[in-house]
Amino acid sequence: MVRLGGNNVYSAEEPRLTTIDEFVQVIASPELRLMEGLSVFAEVRLETTAPPEEDRRFQDEGLFVRSLYGRLAPSERVAVHAGKFTPSFALASLVTPGMYGNNYNKEIELIERVGFGAEYTLGSRDVGLHKLSASTFFEDTSFLSESLGSNRGTTTLDDGGASNTESFESFTLSLEGSDFAELSGLRYKLGFVHEAAGRGDDGDETGLAFAAMHSWKLGDRCSLVAIGEIAPLWNFQGTADNIVYSSAGLVVQVDRWTAIVSGTYRRRDLSSGGTWDDYQVQTSLEYAIGNGFSVALAHEFNRSEDLDSRQIGIRISYQYEF
Repeated sequence: MVRLGGNNVYSAEEPRLTTIDEFVQVIASPELRLMEGLSVFAEVRLETTAPPEEDRRFQDEGLFVRSLYGRLAPSERVAVHAGKFTPSFALASLVTPGMYGNNYNKEIELIERVGFGAEYTLGSRDVGLHKLSASTFFEDTSFLSESLGSNRGTTTLDDGGASNTESFESFTLSLEGSDFAELSGLRYKLGFVHEAAGRGDDGDETGLAFAAMHSWKLGDRCSLVAIGEIAPLWNFQGTADNIVYSSAGLVVQVDRWTAIVSGTYRRRDLSSGGTWDDYQVQTSLEYAIGNGFSVALAHEFNRSEDLDSRQIGIRISYQYEF
């Protein structure tokens, strides 16, 4: 996928900045099939590696490997994988819709972890298919944590942070289901995560995730999708703070047009006392031009650490599969 975009934070409270940020994002996801049931997957990205500190045009772009792992699936129901990957935990961070839909809950997505995992699918088309996943991991501290171009630097043990241990002390468990005969269009996911404390951290992070989404066909060219998730985490990212993410989204698609409303409420109870009641709401409109091209416009209201900001954005995207 190639995406050309721009964000304009046109209103912000101090010490936030009003900025114009123009950028390009390229995501390549190659798959190499070595033999029947054995494949190597990768995700390579070119994108900005730091938030803007002033107006910028196609600056701070870095090329990095977000995932690189092997997967062995000896049958349709059993699979194992190892390498650099994203352990299965929450759902909303991956599917909350809209241009800014996952601006908050992507914080609980376990990207760029190194380890191994397994999954087993049970059930049938009559009672639904249910996939049980488990993995153990630590944060990537290899040369793959760097980036070319705008270098984000190598992650080290001294950086601290949840699961930054270079040992298999962190793990996830999840159960997700879909393809129900009587509840067509329903998908659910339950997740548990334990991330060991890194150097200087206050404690191990523990979290839960409860998510569901449902899609409805409203005609030949119209559909509706709703999603909701709640995810409480204790000792968030190794701190002494506790945090809860509550996300919801609604998508209406009519022919080539897609209208989206989504948002997340993020409550953070501070160990020093007090609470941050943050939330963000975004609305967006997308149009599929055809031949892999699409264009999207969006607006977001964001309240973070008791400071408000507003931004508008545009994306022109091209997706090519081969």
